[in-house]
Amino acid sequence: MRGAWRVRMLVGGLGLLSLLGYALGFPRVARSAQEPLVGFVGLSLGLFLLYLLAAWVVLRHPSADRALLGMILGFGLAFRLVLLPSPVVLSSDVYRYFWDGRVQWAGINPYRHPPADEALAALRDPAVFPHINRPIKPTVYPPGAQVLFAAVTAVAPDSILGWRVFLLGCEVATAGLLLGLLGRIGLSPTRVLLYAWAPLAVFEGVQAGHVDVALLPVLLLALRWRQEGRAVGAGAALGVAVLLKLYPAALLPAWWRRGEWRFPAACAGVVAAGYLPYLVGAGSGVTGFLPEYFGSGEDFNVGLRFFLTEGIGLGGEVARGVVMLLLFGLLVVVLLAIARRRTEDPVGIFRAGMAAVAAYLLLVPTAMHPWYVLWVLPFVAVQPSAAWLYFSGAVVLSYLKYAWEPAGLPLWVRALEFLPLYGLLAWEWGRGRAGLLPGDAGPEPRTLGLRRSAPMGQPPCP
Repeated sequence: MRGAWRVRMLVGGLGLLSLLGYALGFPRVARSAQEPLVGFVGLSLGLFLLYLLAAWVVLRHPSADRALLGMILGFGLAFRLVLLPSPVVLSSDVYRYFWDGRVQWAGINPYRHPPADEALAALRDPAVFPHINRPIKPTVYPPGAQVLFAAVTAVAPDSILGWRVFLLGCEVATAGLLLGLLGRIGLSPTRVLLYAWAPLAVFEGVQAGHVDVALLPVLLLALRWRQEGRAVGAGAALGVAVLLKLYPAALLPAWWRRGEWRFPAACAGVVAAGYLPYLVGAGSGVTGFLPEYFGSGEDFNVGLRFFLTEGIGLGGEVARGVVMLLLFGLLVVVLLAIARRRTEDPVGIFRAGMAAVAAYLLLVPTAMHPWYVLWVLPFVAVQPSAAWLYFSGAVVLSYLKYAWEPAGLPLWVRALEFLPLYGLLAWEWGRGRAGLLPGDAGPEPRTLGLRRSAPMGQPPCP
């Protein structure tokens, strides 16, 4: 009991300090007369250190203590609640969400016209339109996200608070599904802290309001159903995730089993059904701004590709294009290798999913905005990784580019963000650290309280 109280006091103290940072520190940063993003980066890194200490405590002292779990969930909720009324600081993306929802309720396909098009002049207002980024470009968000924008607009049009409350509901669902996953694997439920307290999730979720948060519960549903051998359900859930942000498509080859057609067919069917209504009136324009997203004008916080081109003096569009193609090709090869090495038990499917997410984040040669890293956090809560924990905190350094424009990020900042990630990944690879517990080699599924999956589409074995 003394040990349990000691852990509660440590976690509670770290939670209180973190809550002060969110409740008092962030408003002060937002009101700063100087560049608020510099202050934000400092605040976020400070909160990240507190988060790492709390994560270390719960990983060193696994427990089924309900009081401790309640404290962890309570603080995670409190961190987000105190940010609900905060001003928009980190990103203006939420205004595009409002605009796309408004356009749809006006009966107009959101892929037809960019916001600045005179055809939409009647929809402009001083509250939303002036804050839209890239107003001369069509929307980049896929149909699943468009459905969400329209749905929230129907309930709370142009309401930042309304959108944040919706995302908070998504985060509650994510935490519930993550607790279920931890319970099925037989791991301590307190590991949910690694998601619930992550500053990346708190700030990029209810504060910045990124739609990426909404795909996390759908992704965890796809994982659960894939573990249970429910091919159609898993494929459909993954299809919904792809319709929300596209990049979860990296999980399709990693989870696909040769000869099983229902999983990819369900995924493709859902994606096709999502795009079909928007094809009317938009045609090939249904991809929106996406083709331009691969151009050099959209490069932001590029990782490995930078170190293979500009980082060693290979500038120019030719080198950029060649390395992009090579990295995309390597990503496909790695995802297929993950699928070949995957075992069909639930732990094997989980590990394949985490490996696919990690491969995408490591090899993708396009922009790496901080919110693109969110989807690794639920996996890290189950299988802690020093590399991805580090990067979930260090990626916030990329915000300094906006503060230091037009100079952009100096090399030392980019190196501080990415090079430790590569070093830690190499260290973990060298140690063969593929287990679900810190330092182990990975217990067999039978020691984790999991039933082995039946072939996809068949009932699991009792």
